Amino acid sequence: MSIKLSPLSLSTGLISAVMFLPILALLYEAFSSVLSVGPEVADDAFKNIAETVLLDYIINSFLIVTVTLLFACLFSLAPAWWCAQYEFKGRRWLQWLMVFPLAIPAYISAYIYTDLLDYAGPIQSWLRSVFGWQSPADYWFVDMRTITGASFVLALALYPYLYLLLRNNFAKQSNHLAQASSLLGATRYRTFWRIRFPLARPALAIGCTLIAMETLADFGTVHLFAINTLTTAIYDSWLVYGSLSAAAKISCILLFAVVSLVYLERLQRRRQRHYELNGHHRPKRHAATARQTVFIWLVCALIIALGFVLPVVTLLNYTLQYWEINWQQDLFAHIQNTFLLAATAAAIATIFALLLNVNQRFHPSQHNKAKLAVSSVGYAIPGTVLAIGVLIPLGALDIGLNRWLDSLNWQRVGLIFSGTSFALVLAFVIRFAAIANGSVSSTYAQLPINLDHASRMLHAGRLTTFRKIHIPLLTPAMMSAFLLVFIECVKELSASLLLRPFDFQTLATYTYQYASDEQLEQGALSALLIIIVSILPLLFLSKTQKLD
Repeated sequence: MSIKLSPLSLSTGLISAVMFLPILALLYEAFSSVLSVGPEVADDAFKNIAETVLLDYIINSFLIVTVTLLFACLFSLAPAWWCAQYEFKGRRWLQWLMVFPLAIPAYISAYIYTDLLDYAGPIQSWLRSVFGWQSPADYWFVDMRTITGASFVLALALYPYLYLLLRNNFAKQSNHLAQASSLLGATRYRTFWRIRFPLARPALAIGCTLIAMETLADFGTVHLFAINTLTTAIYDSWLVYGSLSAAAKISCILLFAVVSLVYLERLQRRRQRHYELNGHHRPKRHAATARQTVFIWLVCALIIALGFVLPVVTLLNYTLQYWEINWQQDLFAHIQNTFLLAATAAAIATIFALLLNVNQRFHPSQHNKAKLAVSSVGYAIPGTVLAIGVLIPLGALDIGLNRWLDSLNWQRVGLIFSGTSFALVLAFVIRFAAIANGSVSSTYAQLPINLDHASRMLHAGRLTTFRKIHIPLLTPAMMSAFLLVFIECVKELSASLLLRPFDFQTLATYTYQYASDEQLEQGALSALLIIIVSILPLLFLSKTQKLD
């Protein structure tokens, strides 16, 4: 009982409760009006949406997820196989270059591709001048402002999740079953689809689940393409219709979709069984011929060019052409806002992760393990949904505080929780705490428990053990956790749009403002800053994670 009532246990319990609060707030807000006044009179805004366009929003969301997954598999499956199973010149460089498109926010690529491929863009203008076409009726050209176009852009930004998982899986597969297949007369092509690919199904399921979750959470791309999805419906319900209850109800629908994806992925892995003898036979890569090497580089270079090189070169060109517009005093204020918010949230998330993992280390139990799991649930919640979930309790807290001050005849303090950057910091911490938890937990798992026993035999207390043994060994993991959370906070758009205070901009909202106004040229420098900051963890991983 004394362990449960210790300050560490109480503080970790409070942390996990705060992390889970947005989900409870969403459920309460979504169903309280129905239970209190009856479904026939509850929330006219949601009723209108449900009777008119909600089904279209759900169908559009499903289609975008499906097509994005198809494109992501197309971009990642073959390169992952080549980098894992073939030895060719430049392979070590190529396998990391394939990850670089992850640094490009999808809404930035969306604007660039629409600008290039629209009717008034440079490509169609050049085609009309060459062939003498006068109107769109004279020729056919791809339309980017469609579900297929949005899915293509999203897949370019998200396929590295699937590529990395598949590449690691293919690289670790034993050659025993493949050799047996070859002895039975099967070709390499048949062996891949009957043996190699089924063995990679767990990695495929996890990667597709991550991409589907990120696609459902996307707001910038679909809003830029004027495609109505559940995410845009949440945004419009709150900022256009002014109905927090309708936004909460739609958020619950989207949250149910995300939870269903996670459940299906885990169910698929639980049902799968395969048995493989690893032994000491490391899979050997096949030496690629000169023709194969050229083909591999051409295909992968095309993907890298579409996903990373083209957006970066375009932004550099915009920045140089519109340097005076990009280089303005307001940009420095937005940089300061972004980095201060991101650093604060990253520091808090890292400290929370440290407390939760230390509690589990010193007091291992299912209860404390559940606290860790609950504190990581925010990463599965789309940013727009999380913003509504944070806004509900903070808004109620502000209202209650001001009413209490009125009862004391004191001056009101205004919206100090929901109307300030406090809401943004809280949303960032809840959203990305899972990243910090994962980094610290993985390092703690590698620290032998014998270190703690030896410290105890030397009559050192838990605080001394933590300070003199754990902290030095955990410092690299904490730095990594801080850096990764910082980067994600800099890139976060959906929650920032809904929760930012009046006349307050981050680099993401500042860039998106120009993109949505079809003027990204004036925000190109801020977009480049986001990309540069986002590349840092990729460079860090390329130095620390030595891929064979």
